Amino acid sequence: MPTYSYDAPGVTDKDTVRFMLQDTDPHSAGEWQVSDEEITWAYDTWFPLYDSLAYVAAALADTIAARYAREASYSADGVSVSLGPVGDQYRALAVSLRAQDAALHVGTIPDVGGMAPDEQLEPGTKPFSFGKGMHDSIEAGPQEFGGVYPPDQSVTGYNAVPDSEKVVEP
Repeated sequence: MPTYSYDAPGVTDKDTVRFMLQDTDPHSAGEWQVSDEEITWAYDTWFPLYDSLAYVAAALADTIAARYAREASYSADGVSVSLGPVGDQYRALAVSLRAQDAALHVGTIPDVGGMAPDEQLEPGTKPFSFGKGMHDSIEAGPQEFGGVYPPDQSVTGYNAVPDSEKVVEP
C-alpha cells in the first residue's frame, strides 16, 4: 500500500523533493502525485549519479508528465476536461528543475590561482620561468628538443642518460 507524507522542505530529502514538485497536498484532499516509495526509488536511482535533489525532482516531474500523457480529453454537455496541458506543465517543471540543478553546479568566478598579474607567490615558492622545469624527469629522457635540463638540476649519477644528452645550460 503506497504511503504519502509531508512535513516541510528541508526536514528530509523526501520532503524537499515533494516541495520542489509542489506535491504537498496542503488542504489534505489526498491529491498526491507520487508516493513516498516512488520518491525513495527515484532518490536511490538518481541522487548517487547527480548528487542533486533538484535532479531527482526533475526525474519525478517527467514521470508525472508521462502519467498525464495517457489521459484522454473528455467533453460532454458543454463541459470539457483535458488533462494533456497538466502533463505539459509538469514537463516544463522538469525543465525548470534541471535548470536549477545546472545553476547549483556552476560556480560564479573560477579560481585557478596564479593567473592574476598582481597575485603574489606563496612564501618559499621560487619564481616561475616559462619552460624551465617543465620536463624535470631525467629518467624519462629528453622531453623537449635538445635535451636541455634546468641549470639547478644535477645530471650526475644517472647512468641511463647518455653523455650526449647531459647538457646543462650555462
